[in-house]
Amino acid sequence: MNPDRKRAILTGAVATYGVLAQTDMMIEEMSELTKALLKLRRATAEPEAAAICENIREEMADVQIMLYQMVIIYGSFIEQENYKLERLEKRLEKHNQEQGGLHHEQHEKPH
Repeated sequence: MNPDRKRAILTGAVATYGVLAQTDMMIEEMSELTKALLKLRRATAEPEAAAICENIREEMADVQIMLYQMVIIYGSFIEQENYKLERLEKRLEKHNQEQGGLHHEQHEKPH
């Protein structure tokens, strides 16, 4: 989509529905993504998992659209994102050094 059109739609949504409503919608959309991710953990059959993955992508799109609106409302987070990415990079380097450079498949909470 054209970036100017996208920005107009997002700005229009914030102007039309208001900060409080769009903030509440952000919370709702994050919750729906959380539920879809948890549902995937319980999937027992491949067709079911594939459908859930499609739903996860839809919920990711909803969250991303709301996140764009949060940027309009609260401002850019690029500085914070860069800081956290650099911190993650250091944690990964430390982890790889501790593991002797071997990658281990574990279900640990990412930082």
